Amino acid sequence: MRISQIIQASAALVAGLLITFSQKHDAQVAMLGLLILSIGWVLASAVAVFKRQSIILHSIVAIGAMAMIAYSQSFVANEATTQAWILLMSWGLFGAILELIFALRAGKKTIDRRDFLINSGLAIFLLLSQISITDAADSVSRVGFFGAYAILLAVHLGISAASPRTTKA
Repeated sequence: MRISQIIQASAALVAGLLITFSQKHDAQVAMLGLLILSIGWVLASAVAVFKRQSIILHSIVAIGAMAMIAYSQSFVANEATTQAWILLMSWGLFGAILELIFALRAGKKTIDRRDFLINSGLAIFLLLSQISITDAADSVSRVGFFGAYAILLAVHLGISAASPRTTKA
């Protein structure tokens, strides 16, 4: 699980830094950040498949597949800006749902369950921040909240991957 978390944390960090230091905060930057996250999740899925990690396999593959499907849908949109905001909300919604499902599947009072619940909370933050922006032209806030989500996710996954795993006595 750690290598998968490191890959996901790296992708989230790159996406967050890209958004933070970008001069423009528009739909194209958001889509590039989402693409970077998607690639990270797919790479983490590939590592999990290669290592045959059964518990993580299903969760990371599902999130990776959802990420790639969501990003590929942006190419068929007529209105790229509106589609970008819908994709960010979809990432938050489906990410939160999947992470909650994985938390319920993990054992009670386990580190994995806690990590899934924190990831779900961050995805809910992304969803609610995107929904709360009523001005359709406010791309700076939308992209900024997405960048904040990516950085917070990177920090959480990085700490989680670096933390020692304790076994139940």
